[in-house]
Amino acid sequence: MGIVVTVFMALILFLSVPNPVGKRLKKYQDKIFVITFLMGAWNALWYDAQHFDEFWGIAALIAGFSMMITSLPNISLDKSPSLIKHTLGWLQTKINSLPQGFQELMLLMLFGCACIYGYTLIKLNLA
Repeated sequence: MGIVVTVFMALILFLSVPNPVGKRLKKYQDKIFVITFLMGAWNALWYDAQHFDEFWGIAALIAGFSMMITSLPNISLDKSPSLIKHTLGWLQTKINSLPQGFQELMLLMLFGCACIYGYTLIKLNLA
């Protein structure tokens, strides 16, 4: 699961800053944002709860919330059921009202998490 989470961290980063890769991902961005939000929720709420006293539990908490906060404002809720539209719409409003620079801080934290996850995965697979 760590590989999949790391890939989606990278995809969110590519979609969040101007670059040539992000342009190619534009047609898939809605699906990427939803999957990344769900993976972030799994990372922060389930994995962290199981491993809270370990390094990877804390890393999952930080990475999960960073994934959720960076992907949620970009999710289109037009075709969603009313309960999801109301709840996530409220969360989107709260995230969008955060101070200037908060999203950039979340992207920086997400980049750090992606680097740590990526480094560890490479190290584990080459050992």
